[in-house]
Amino acid sequence: MLPLEVLNPVDALMSPLDLRSFLQQDALERLYLLQSNIFPHLVVERYTLCKESGTENVLCINEEAIKAGSTMLDTNYLLNVKKHASKVISIRSLGEWNRIFRRFGSLAMRTGYQSVSERFNYVVVEGFNDAVCPEPTLHHDVIIGVAPGVAVFYDAERFYNVLETMSKLGKDPAALRAEDVAKFLKEAEILTIPPVQQECLSDYDKLSKRLNNLVATTLAS
Repeated sequence: MLPLEVLNPVDALMSPLDLRSFLQQDALERLYLLQSNIFPHLVVERYTLCKESGTENVLCINEEAIKAGSTMLDTNYLLNVKKHASKVISIRSLGEWNRIFRRFGSLAMRTGYQSVSERFNYVVVEGFNDAVCPEPTLHHDVIIGVAPGVAVFYDAERFYNVLETMSKLGKDPAALRAEDVAKFLKEAEILTIPPVQQECLSDYDKLSKRLNNLVATTLAS
């Protein structure tokens, strides 16, 4: 049984800004300025590295937000998370966060993928934050874009040609979003996905029947 962290090797805990704290500091205007900035919302990001000796969890803690008391935070929960970490790194700026992500993010995704692919014949890699290629070193046989009620199958060769062209233009493939590449891709097939009812989530037989067309099309691609 794989640890859940391996299936989700990079995960960030974000938190709303604490209105009470800003009101007490008479800094309401600053709250509105920070709302659109992702870094003040970050509490902690986890990178799970798969090694021969086992898994290692590296935590990236936003010390700036914690000291400022600007986010809604359960300190007991954070202390408990730290206890289970192999390494804790404190950061105080967006630049430091980016550097930590570049250092551990790719490694976490690559080692996690390797650990899963050694045990299973088929692996689904899901992009996060609408990223179309979170780890450029991994090559996928089937490319699927999803939206509520729809799954769009794209030509994989065309997809990687677009990424290569974008890279030559100086754009980082890992930073590309669906809106950056969708207009350059060729749809191979568009499927309608039926709504999944709550009862199906705990009954895998029902769930597999609801998604049978999607699975069959994926295996045939």
